[in-house]
Amino acid sequence: MYFLGTDFVVSSLIWLTIIGIFVFTFRKKIFKRFYEEDNLEEFINSVQIYIKKNYPDLKFDLSVIRVSESEPNPETRKFMITSDIVTQFSNLKLDISKFPKNTPPSLHNWDGYVFNCEPNKQKLPPDWAKRKTALLQRDNKKCLRCTKSIDLKDTDIHMIRSLSKGGKYYLENLIPVCRDCKKLLENDPKKNKNLKLKDDLEDIAHKY
Repeated sequence: MYFLGTDFVVSSLIWLTIIGIFVFTFRKKIFKRFYEEDNLEEFINSVQIYIKKNYPDLKFDLSVIRVSESEPNPETRKFMITSDIVTQFSNLKLDISKFPKNTPPSLHNWDGYVFNCEPNKQKLPPDWAKRKTALLQRDNKKCLRCTKSIDLKDTDIHMIRSLSKGGKYYLENLIPVCRDCKKLLENDPKKNKNLKLKDDLEDIAHKY
């Protein structure tokens, strides 16, 4: 029976170890295509989870995921998906049916409420914080544009009828909105570029 020499076995083990270390170290480059496909799937799953968590009542059209399958570059495909979602969000229209018809008196029974509903030289009412709290209670702590859950520190107020058109600070003329929706409702191109939704989706893309 023929036995391999000790030197041969030792040297073989050394070379196998070196090759194993090399493959492990550069595995992403060697198997780049497979890693990109896995990362892309993880990216898509993470985006879907993010949307479901932050906008559970908002129905995004995610057909871009299927449409973009013909794009060979994973990074370009990520950009296509995030851009489409942000565009859909930006094009949302205010649902008039969700506007409040009335507000329970118990939510604005503090002194000076009616008096401070009248505009005063473009200044916000001194009880603005109370009004914001009342709006959140009335509308179940949700943005009335995108339905995202919001708390006091992340809440902005949108006037259904603006001051320039005779609007006043009655709660029936005010709705709570998230910061992103406020920027979009103000229709300021500079602010529209700085959406938290866009930043969050880009962070997810960079992660994968």
